[in-house]
Amino acid sequence: MSQNEISILKRALKRERLARMEAEGILEKKSAELYDLTLELKASNVKLEELIDVKTSEIKGVFENIIDAYIVVDIEGSLLKMNDAAENLLGFNTTNFKGNLLEITHPNERKRTAKAFNKLFESGVLTDFEVKIITKDNVQKLVQINSSVIYKNGKPIAAQGIARDITDDRMKTELIQQQKNELGVIVDNSPLGIILVQHGLITKCNKAFQNLSGYTEEEIEKLDISKFSFSGDFEKSKDLLNSMYMGRIDKFTIENKYLKKDGSPIWAKTTCSAVRYKSGDVNYLVALVEDITKEHENNLMIQVINNIAKAIVGKVDMHEIAWEIVNEIIEYLGTNDCVIYLFNEENQNLEQVAAYGDKVFNNKILNEIFIPLGDGIVGSVAKSGISEIINDTRNDKRYIVDDIERLSEITVPIISDGNIIGVIDSESKKKNYFNSHHLITLENVANIVSMQLANAISLNQKTKAEQKNGQLLKALEESNFELKEYAHVVSHDLKSPLRSINALVNWLKEDNLEKLDDNSIKNIKLIETTLENMEQLISDILDYSSVSSDQLSEEIIDLNKVVLSIIADLQPSSSMSIEVLNKLPSVKGDKTRFLQLFQNLISNSIRHNDKLKGFIKIDYTDNNTYHKISIEDNGIGIEKKYFNKIFEIFQSIHITDESTGVGLSIVKKIINLYQGDIWLESEVGKGSTFHFTLKKC
Repeated sequence: MSQNEISILKRALKRERLARMEAEGILEKKSAELYDLTLELKASNVKLEELIDVKTSEIKGVFENIIDAYIVVDIEGSLLKMNDAAENLLGFNTTNFKGNLLEITHPNERKRTAKAFNKLFESGVLTDFEVKIITKDNVQKLVQINSSVIYKNGKPIAAQGIARDITDDRMKTELIQQQKNELGVIVDNSPLGIILVQHGLITKCNKAFQNLSGYTEEEIEKLDISKFSFSGDFEKSKDLLNSMYMGRIDKFTIENKYLKKDGSPIWAKTTCSAVRYKSGDVNYLVALVEDITKEHENNLMIQVINNIAKAIVGKVDMHEIAWEIVNEIIEYLGTNDCVIYLFNEENQNLEQVAAYGDKVFNNKILNEIFIPLGDGIVGSVAKSGISEIINDTRNDKRYIVDDIERLSEITVPIISDGNIIGVIDSESKKKNYFNSHHLITLENVANIVSMQLANAISLNQKTKAEQKNGQLLKALEESNFELKEYAHVVSHDLKSPLRSINALVNWLKEDNLEKLDDNSIKNIKLIETTLENMEQLISDILDYSSVSSDQLSEEIIDLNKVVLSIIADLQPSSSMSIEVLNKLPSVKGDKTRFLQLFQNLISNSIRHNDKLKGFIKIDYTDNNTYHKISIEDNGIGIEKKYFNKIFEIFQSIHITDESTGVGLSIVKKIINLYQGDIWLESEVGKGSTFHFTLKKC
């Protein structure tokens, strides 16, 4: 062979070596990407399962900690469940009371209560139903019940209700009415606000009314009654006053909202009577004004909570829930601005998802803003978890002008399991508009809706995760397909020049056999061995990439025949004994894959045996739903730290000319296809045992 020919051959070998290294690098990268992706998917599923457990616990916590008595009964009225507040009210629980709740009603009330219960299942709701009950301690109480029917698949299965003890409130109301009747003429000493109105002006008032309104007597006597009332509420009174001046009525009672001197609102029950001349014309009006702010706020609180609970029950869309909350809060607060923010954990922002007021057009939020956690009043409340009332936003540097500037603001966090999930925020154009009653109500609303919102957010996150998982799986499938196609192309492109090189080497050896010295012959044999190893590596890579469930044939395979054929092909030396301890089963699957499986495991044991008298023992155990097979040898053994590594592609622990580092990775991939598992027991110097399972068909 000429020097030029040798040079050409060396360059060809160099190119082939570089091509092999590049192919190995690409395949190793793809395998790592696929492994990382699998781990990511597993972690995502674990997080979803944990989140479901957390939310289930939250639901239980809300039920147990709701302030009012909460009771669930079946369609017959038998007690199913109650919270602690209900136990405190009635004096018994689900353990010591197994009867019908109709039994605890006052005997005179049972017929009426039974009719109301039947009406509940006809209409679906029961609102503000008052009934006398007798507790376990034989104490008579008056309760107000708001209830709704629980449906399953469109059929009523139970009823749930909130019961409020109004015994004391009713007694107070009756007492106040009695006092009003008794002290109607004692103006100066009356606990009620009393005013005289003539020609639309307040001409006289008592101390109680001064305290109620915040004005002095001198200020009140110059005050137009219409200026004291909210414009909308005064219109309600105006029609009644006109009827009184026209002689149609002499007295009326109305509940209105009024403005105190400091701008804060109060609710009052006003009873107005006309004092007439003999002619019948009105001389002046006497009005008894009772501050019912607390009572009204309590009633409104219960009402808004009930309304929101009814509005959001069964809803799973977080945006739909948020819009329902906004509409009910607006109705309660009487403002023209309210926004629900939800917290985005990914970017740590509070996002506007529902609103009422100038920001909304055709049920869409205009110019949505995003507030970072900790910024502004909204962000500060979200970060601290503490509600706030701002009486004058001009004095608070945190205030963020959204659509227009307003003077007062109330902000309440929505917290679930100690984590912020959103914020309720409302503003008013008036200073000092919001009060402690508003704050308590919104905090109760936040507690009630937190469970539903958290579930909706969780469902939304789950849906997004499922969509992402679907996309990832699709990408994985596409990547696997590309990898298989690439492996076939690379295999073909690499094997062709290898065969050419092999032919050249054979020609070189045949044409120059007598001219070659021992060293040259040795080098040629080395080249031939290297070519064989490279071709085997390419074949192993192709085998690895082609192992997939969509390529499997289905037939009954006798594994005993498979093992015998492999032993015959491998032709182990006389120093190596191979023994099947128990008859192997017949399985359903692809014969080629099972040949690959056993051939790689048996040849691996033969290849790594350093004993003068080596052995391989193949054993079988029937474990009900799966087959268990073991292949034991007395070879060189493997260190424990490599037990998992050896099943990864190109991770041969014992580097030899015969090892490509692919065989055991093919074994694991085949076993995974048949829903099995593989593991290793080994001791260095004493041998190894490979155990694997195959799911029974």
